[in-house]
Amino acid sequence: MPYMLRLPDERGAQLRQIAEKKNTTVSELITDYIRSEIEAGTIPSNIPGINVAKAGESIAISAPGFEASVPLQEGQTLADLLRKSAALSPSDFERKKQWFDGLAGLSGVTLKRMGAGVRIVSPVTGAEYPLASGVAEDLATEIERAAK
Repeated sequence: MPYMLRLPDERGAQLRQIAEKKNTTVSELITDYIRSEIEAGTIPSNIPGINVAKAGESIAISAPGFEASVPLQEGQTLADLLRKSAALSPSDFERKKQWFDGLAGLSGVTLKRMGAGVRIVSPVTGAEYPLASGVAEDLATEIERAAK
């Protein structure tokens, strides 16, 4: 998963201090800030580089090197899967297997767990696209919006 943020060490240390005081991670702290700016209307809710759109009776999802189409009636299933995948711990093997193999199969798109999130896998090409947990949750919201 590519990262782009570079901060002076002092700012990084300050972010770690804030995250520690709030009993969270730096990544979650930044995700919460971004979501608050979306709610305030500062930036749009779409995820840069990922397009989600209703296309007839399906939802088209595209990102660099990745394309998938999900039946409209399974959009909520995939959104639920993405949202819940962010909450699964790496040690929760049985629950992960149930979610990833079961519900992902219904939507056509499958997921693979990775350390800090998931990889969505295209049912057509097998291409994989990595998503940090917070971005997977935001993608779930975009899919729900397209499914309406």
